[in-house]
Amino acid sequence: MEKMISEFVRRFDVRRKFFRMLHGSAKVLDLGCGTGVNGIAMKELYPSIDLYGVDLLPASNVPSFYSYQIIDIDNAPLPFPSDFFDAVVFTHVIEHLRSPLHFGREINRVMKTKALFYVETPNWTTVLVPSFGFHREQHYPFNFYDDPTHIKPWSKGGLFEFLFQNCGLRVLKVKTRRSWIRVPFDFLIIFLGLLNGKRSYVVSSFWNLYGWCIYGIGIKE
Repeated sequence: MEKMISEFVRRFDVRRKFFRMLHGSAKVLDLGCGTGVNGIAMKELYPSIDLYGVDLLPASNVPSFYSYQIIDIDNAPLPFPSDFFDAVVFTHVIEHLRSPLHFGREINRVMKTKALFYVETPNWTTVLVPSFGFHREQHYPFNFYDDPTHIKPWSKGGLFEFLFQNCGLRVLKVKTRRSWIRVPFDFLIIFLGLLNGKRSYVVSSFWNLYGWCIYGIGIKE
């Protein structure tokens, strides 16, 4: 039952809707790719998609389907030619950077004309959320500062200005990341999480109900 619910709600996920805007031959840069959550989702949709990733992780921790380079994007330019990518994905990274504004120019530089950009980050209101003590050892933040590497929370207005002024993109949308169709299931998922001691279930559904994350989409013209 849990798997059926998960598969159903994924169809309406905002980030996956963005991935479906891409195409199978696209070159996509995953900034702060981590262990490949975005890449796995894109590969499920388009097995032939051409994925590039940068992060600070050892290459052994990153899926082999990425063309991967270790880069500190807070302090170094992107090691790619200009006008190279059809899309850039930037999820839950900007809040970890000390100087993200100058980095917008680099994002613009490596994007082709008509390329798309997706950025996602915690909403600034997450600083007001109580820190929940349920199985802290499993991680997953409730309060913004539950993650000690978080530096700066963002508002929708701030995200709009980053896309427009710093990245030089036309802003298509800036919204709360919430799937309304999964809301009725979230209460069940939270119950199952509490019953089975799975903090990730509780956090995932709380994030959706609360509107914990915001996102923006821009296009280079």
